[in-house]
Amino acid sequence: MPGPVSDIPSVSHSSAAPNISAHGHLVTGSGFLPDHSIALRITHAGEDITDYVTYATDGDGYVHCEVPDSAVGRLYIAATDHRSDPEGACGRLWSNTCILVVADT
Repeated sequence: MPGPVSDIPSVSHSSAAPNISAHGHLVTGSGFLPDHSIALRITHAGEDITDYVTYATDGDGYVHCEVPDSAVGRLYIAATDHRSDPEGACGRLWSNTCILVVADT
């Protein structure tokens, strides 16, 4: 006789790193957990300043967000949906890092 069936389907997610791109103040990406909170890490070149901004992915694991207007200069941007990765920064799985240069207006 078969065992009980769960009412909640099992969903597997790839451990492959998500991918982002940045143009102007817009950051887009894919490969994140669907309907999940992500942290966008913005590091300012030449300074020991790193900002974290929270956004949400859509039902397909895509993110479409704007970097805050206050983020100017040469920026290094990466994102995480908080999956574990013992080899990643802070023990998290991070996307690729994009370099974005935003002029102060």
